[in-house]
Amino acid sequence: MKNLRIAGLFLLALCLVSCRSSLKSGGAVLRFSQDGETYTVEISTGNRAWARAGQPAGIYIQPEGGEEPTRRLYAKGYDKVSRRGNNITAEARIETENGSSFRIEDRYHILQEGVFGIDRTVTVLHEGTGDAGFASHASFPMDGTGFEYFIPSILYKDTAHVRPSAIAADLDVDQMYVKETRSALPLAMARSTGNGTTLALLHHHPAISSSGFPGGGSPGEISGALQYGSIGFSMPPSLSLDFTWPSLEGPRNYEPNNLSGKEVWIGRFHPVKEGFSHVYSLALIPMETSGYNEAMTRCFSTAYALENPPVTNIDMAAIYDQHIELFNAEYRSYGKGARKAAGLPWSLDLPDGTNREGVSFQMGFVGQQTSVGYHMYRYGWEHGDEEIKEKGRTILDFWTSPSIMDSYFPVVWWDPADNATLGRSRGYPSFLRCMVDGMEGLLDACRCAAAYGDPQPVWDRELRRVAENLVRKQNADGSFVRAWETDGSVHPGWDRNTFGASPLNTPEAVRFLVRMYEYTGEDLYREAALKAAEYSYNVLYQTLGKYVGGTPDNPNTVDKEAAIYALYAFNAAHELTGDEKYLKAAEHAALNAMSWVYCYDFPVPNINPEDDAKNPFMKGGTLGFSLIATGHSAADVYISCLFYELYKLYVKTGNEQYRDMALFVENDTKQSADYDGRLHYKYRAFMTEATNIANLGYWSVNLWLPWCSIVTIDPILRLKDTFGVMNIEDISLPMSTLRERLASEGSGGRPLRSCQNN
Repeated sequence: MKNLRIAGLFLLALCLVSCRSSLKSGGAVLRFSQDGETYTVEISTGNRAWARAGQPAGIYIQPEGGEEPTRRLYAKGYDKVSRRGNNITAEARIETENGSSFRIEDRYHILQEGVFGIDRTVTVLHEGTGDAGFASHASFPMDGTGFEYFIPSILYKDTAHVRPSAIAADLDVDQMYVKETRSALPLAMARSTGNGTTLALLHHHPAISSSGFPGGGSPGEISGALQYGSIGFSMPPSLSLDFTWPSLEGPRNYEPNNLSGKEVWIGRFHPVKEGFSHVYSLALIPMETSGYNEAMTRCFSTAYALENPPVTNIDMAAIYDQHIELFNAEYRSYGKGARKAAGLPWSLDLPDGTNREGVSFQMGFVGQQTSVGYHMYRYGWEHGDEEIKEKGRTILDFWTSPSIMDSYFPVVWWDPADNATLGRSRGYPSFLRCMVDGMEGLLDACRCAAAYGDPQPVWDRELRRVAENLVRKQNADGSFVRAWETDGSVHPGWDRNTFGASPLNTPEAVRFLVRMYEYTGEDLYREAALKAAEYSYNVLYQTLGKYVGGTPDNPNTVDKEAAIYALYAFNAAHELTGDEKYLKAAEHAALNAMSWVYCYDFPVPNINPEDDAKNPFMKGGTLGFSLIATGHSAADVYISCLFYELYKLYVKTGNEQYRDMALFVENDTKQSADYDGRLHYKYRAFMTEATNIANLGYWSVNLWLPWCSIVTIDPILRLKDTFGVMNIEDISLPMSTLRERLASEGSGGRPLRSCQNN
């Protein structure tokens, strides 16, 4: 009996020790264990370990006068662990061979159910001779084999379908770190295909600043003012999730001084100066998942909720009017008599609206001319403005004229000349993306014409002809190729962007075909849409786990717009069939698209003084800006188009996070525009496209293009047509009514309710 009592007391003591050195949340346990003279930290569930960090505390040292490759890592386990309330503090002291010493203090706690937080403070205790700069390093090795990966905007599942020069194109390296400002959410996730364990490391609430250093300081810069880190992976001997502060990027980078694309590590460091300290917070997200798609969506959804980006409050009706004002003012027309080539210039310069690139018209994609024509035509009807209505009609007449339509597929890019001639085709391929955009704009115009009793038989005829020709070109497996010649033959592909025969852009066709079925009632469109949706579901969603080739002016690579068009496709397929598998795929595409959107704010200083009048980010405003594609760090406002689709997902699923995301995208994407006049651009609708902010120095093409306006105002009208208001904040209908309205609207091909009564 006495022995049993002693054994019981011993087990109780072990339990108390374990409780003092562990945290439990969401079925996961974070536990500290003594290993020799130091402590390791382990994350596990039941008998399965996700990660075991024997050396979670590290310091990179940059020696005086050292080149980048001379940096050295000192890493170790914790020297002591103590508990106070719901917090466990783990401390480590690191000494370098030159006599510098550092104290790393990590406070572990529960951020929310299933998520552990780490608040790290690093202090220089002593400055040794020869140690110039340092960066602190956190590392969490994972258990398992055969990994799949996710870093938002950088890496999706694996290296397939990214440019050879991309940061994440080669994972056969010792380490792969990326500057966190290249990722819309500083998050690295890995999933073991062997056992399903999934772990993500997030820089929680990043406080990013270059403190006015253009470009975030020079490579190798040592300054306490630089406040940004990097996130990524160490590979052998076992995979680990790593974070460094400040940034260490390599072996590839997109630094402007590395135009040759050489593999070289670029670091910034804080000074090894006694008393200097830095702080940051991390989050560890462990989970068990059945596949990559679940891992990616759950990790991103959790991380987004943790960051909870703030939402501004902007009036969408005013935004809409600002863009129509720009359209009306910048309308151009060439030709004599009834034959005219009309539209908006390819680009206008910021801030004064000059037109250095000349005038050319593109049907969809960048130019969005048929959508411009539709919005002007509709605005003219709704507001009794004959001038703007006629301008819109003239644009649409041109894009349905023989100059454009006298071939199997339409001309998608036109260079006007002067009043003596309409100009000529540029000879650009008929990209699926360009045609679909152009035909969806024309379809909107046809619906509007019918709603106002203003029949346009030529518009309708050419819309149906192109749609029928597209269906005839569908491959047997349901896919469509990326680009054709205007005679209907597959474009052979004359550069890295074309990839004419690639079927991976197929989702771009699905919503258009569903809308054509709603518009015409003809089964050929329904059948073609279902075949294309099934191909997209099987090949892109289930097999690749990513979306490819949304932008014709980028290589056929993983990009944001491909994810957006996948969301269009799966939402439309769900509306057509009611099949829940398409709704699940739509959620994956939506979160993939959202993973390109900056969820944190930071100021971006000018590199050149002349950018004072152009840079909208000098005091911040990066929230809602979105990276474009893998392979570079250019960003824009294209994500603006997404808020209506996100709100539809909220109505379909009841998941309030989609409503929160819709509000964020609806409002915060306007921060880079001059909507309130603070930037003093020529038009309040002006905003910049292709812009690099990731390097913490403003670089941009400093151009507004027509697509910038269309992606801004299209979802405003779609929201109005479906729910009767232009602002999500103004929707007060019960969920049952919202679902009725959504079911009635479909995918946007049914008769438009009277525009006057919306």
